[in-house]
Amino acid sequence: MEERIRHIIEYEDKKAPLTDEQIARQLGVRRDEVTLLRHKLQIPDSRKRRQPLLLKEMEHLLKQTPSMPSRELTSRLNEMGYEVSRFMVHQLRGKMEAFSEEEDTPKTEERTRQKARKASQAVTFASLIGAKGTLKAAIQQAQAAALYPPNGLHTLFFGASGVGKSRMAEAMYHFAIEQQVMKRNAPFIIFNCADYAKNPQLLLSQLFGYVKGAFTGAQQDKLGLVDQADGGILFLDEIHRLPPEGQENLFYLIDKGVYRRLGEVQFQQKATILIVGATTESPESSLLLTLRRRIPMTIELPALSEWTQQERLSLILHFLNEETDRIGKEVVVQKEVIASLMMYECPANMGQLHSDIRVLLAKAFLKTIHQEEKSVVQVDRYDLPMHVVSQQQLNGLAPELPMLKKDQFLFIPGQRSYLGSELCEDSAQHLYNWVVERYRNLKNQGQSEELIELIVNKELDTRLEPAAGEHEKRALRLQQLVKLVGDQVVSAVEQMLWIAERHMTLDYQRISYALAIHLHGLLDRWPDPKTRELPLESDCESMEYKVALEMAKVVQTIWGITLPDSEVALLEMYLKQCSVFTEPKPVIGVVVTSYGQVAKSMVEVAARLFERKHALAVELYWNDDLSSAIERISASIRQVDQGEGVILLADMGSNLLSEAEWEVRTGVRVQVLPNVTTTLVIEVMRKCLYSSESMSQIVNRLRTMPTNALPSVYTTNSKPVAIVTICLTGEGAAKRLDMLLKEKLDATEEQVTILQASSLSIRKLYKEWLEKYHIFAVVGTVNPMLDGIPFISIKEIIDETGISFIKRLLLVANGTLSPSLPPHSYGLRELLHPELIWNCEERASKERVIEALASLLREQGFVEQDFAQKVWERERMGNTFLLGAAIPHADTLQTIRPGIAAARLAHPVEWEPGLFVQYVYMLAITEHCQLAVEELYSFLSERQEANQSPDLQALLENGETSGRIPYGKTSNDFE
Repeated sequence: MEERIRHIIEYEDKKAPLTDEQIARQLGVRRDEVTLLRHKLQIPDSRKRRQPLLLKEMEHLLKQTPSMPSRELTSRLNEMGYEVSRFMVHQLRGKMEAFSEEEDTPKTEERTRQKARKASQAVTFASLIGAKGTLKAAIQQAQAAALYPPNGLHTLFFGASGVGKSRMAEAMYHFAIEQQVMKRNAPFIIFNCADYAKNPQLLLSQLFGYVKGAFTGAQQDKLGLVDQADGGILFLDEIHRLPPEGQENLFYLIDKGVYRRLGEVQFQQKATILIVGATTESPESSLLLTLRRRIPMTIELPALSEWTQQERLSLILHFLNEETDRIGKEVVVQKEVIASLMMYECPANMGQLHSDIRVLLAKAFLKTIHQEEKSVVQVDRYDLPMHVVSQQQLNGLAPELPMLKKDQFLFIPGQRSYLGSELCEDSAQHLYNWVVERYRNLKNQGQSEELIELIVNKELDTRLEPAAGEHEKRALRLQQLVKLVGDQVVSAVEQMLWIAERHMTLDYQRISYALAIHLHGLLDRWPDPKTRELPLESDCESMEYKVALEMAKVVQTIWGITLPDSEVALLEMYLKQCSVFTEPKPVIGVVVTSYGQVAKSMVEVAARLFERKHALAVELYWNDDLSSAIERISASIRQVDQGEGVILLADMGSNLLSEAEWEVRTGVRVQVLPNVTTTLVIEVMRKCLYSSESMSQIVNRLRTMPTNALPSVYTTNSKPVAIVTICLTGEGAAKRLDMLLKEKLDATEEQVTILQASSLSIRKLYKEWLEKYHIFAVVGTVNPMLDGIPFISIKEIIDETGISFIKRLLLVANGTLSPSLPPHSYGLRELLHPELIWNCEERASKERVIEALASLLREQGFVEQDFAQKVWERERMGNTFLLGAAIPHADTLQTIRPGIAAARLAHPVEWEPGLFVQYVYMLAITEHCQLAVEELYSFLSERQEANQSPDLQALLENGETSGRIPYGKTSNDFE
């Protein structure tokens, strides 16, 4: 075969070389066989075989007419029989011109600079590696700061050197422009305070400018960077190196919008800018207190050691892609090199990692400089920097990492190389869009259909590499599968999938379990004439059918069984159902609203049952403003909508608008169910998640159904409960599922009946069974789509992720799931304790008061150790002065048990500039302290109206609160 391929290629038309597909037709074999043999013979593909001749012809034509347009050049070449596209000609012409100019140093340098500029494109939050993982919280904070009206919140990024503070600041700038918070041409000025740290006067003059005569040599007024940054962002790197006078100027700029140039006496210059600082020091130890209080948003960025392995791998790939673009040559990196980069310690974080990768590639690139014929840069462990090698020698060989399946990885200039870094978060639609876009790009480059298919399949393999730890999970699942069906069946399935995955991309887990169960059942009942009479049709032209025929040959080879057409059709059905391009079905949204905490309690019960936070709860209070209540419900409706509409469950008091009015206000189709109960919430969620009914069908059926007809969550069902096990063809696989479920559930026959069915007979049997059983789940290889009945796949049973779900469903079906009691709601009196009172007779600062009250709460076991730090973080976000008292607090995560620490000060303390207090109440509250917060607000409001001191000790003495709250005021005033 190899000689025949060599002979065909030797005598082909050199202007139109044969593609692998054309050669395969001549030989009567598959195209992929030709491709493999051609690679073995080290023969280039048709495009590369033609390229030398094509380039020579182009050179000849351009020598005659150097200014010939590419369109005319393409036409001339096609007339000569080359069949090329104008895009390909344009590409090859560019290569020729670049080659002729490579001795021209200035132009080479310019091209290098252009590459560098291209490599450093605008940084956005979405482009940051770790944006959906380790950096997610930091990005959300930065986005909130950028959007805060009217001009954003001044922000400080802090963390170790090299964690990416500058990139976060730049991403924040581009986000502000994208959201139209800043104008498109708004400035982004960068200033590193460390550059002038030894010369404070020069630093201040650079930052704020100076006036004529401010110092020797100041011949005229000069604008500073603050003036240049007006209307945009001033990024102050190493802000802790700013001298006290500079911090004071910055404080006035933030507080009043004015500053003074060096040499000026008064603050008379004006600027509107957003200050973004970065520091490697603790903000408390490096910045003046007055400045810290004016920078309300402080964001700590994690060190590289806190990133996940997958995120670090993504970062390494990103840097390797960048350096490949700069080099302009293909780069091949050995697996052990990437493994070493993954595991060594980087004290200087991302900055050091990037620097080490540059050194690595520079050493590898050096080996190719004098080898013109060697166009690929080979990177091996001998190119690693010494400190990386030293650590590797100290720690032993680089460990095997699950995400690195291949021995080496190819990086191509202008293309991104991935190992599935964050693609687990991509939807199937995103992957499909990528395939379409990649195909178009390659088509525009003039590539053949055969080559495009090979390239895209190759890149798909790379994109779909499993995430960290997936190999171990896969090995464990295979062991479980072997116990269930035997190693011979598992081996056969692996062979069948090896064939399938060469032609299409599949959900390996889904199809491997389904095929194994199905094949085991088939072998158990073979030969059974029933298997030859299945009424299934095949699409004989589809890729899935052709692949199924190849898979059937594995069964014939191992067991000598020739599968009938119906079994091949079943294999085709499995392949179609397990394609990764299957788009998930949008789900009807659910919003539950009521007065008080009833809605939240109902949704929590449903969420625990279905283990999905699908419904949203909106709690209303008697003093809510009508328009704000409607807006909160509207926001939840828009949030939960997936395009299929939203069901709004409301008690009679909170049914505020008609369905048409909700639709006009939200832009979402809304249907309302009144008289909400926990049972109704569960039934609606069950139907929305598992039924194929439309929203109108679900709502109409529940509206006309009597309340007592709903399956109660808390009463025992009159019928015996049952699970249906199902496979495509019949009893074989279903029996295996029966045994598996009994083993995993550890349930008696009295507790649950297991019914067996095939996909072909389920509809008829289901109607009969409904008269005798309460069916609460379907388990099997194929989802029969029974309305309202949850489906759990065999994969979820074997790896036990579905077992806990079935156990919860079984508790509900047997009436043993108790309703969760509504949480206790604390009143103000319950949060006051004598041991939390601090009477301070001496003069004290705000810092002293906060530390004393936080210590009381901490010593008495009310809060966590870092409560005081979190209080200060909240203080930096905004004013906590309210109705004549100070109300410092932290988020509820810091509270162990709720309480209020109170300070009565003999001497007033300045809490905010110009605002003095004698009573301070530090709140340690949980989400169940709504009533207490409302009572506190009412107490302070009444005391202020009566011109009395807001002394809470009176409540300790008489134990009374009025409980009255001014209309329109809620606990939101504390946030």
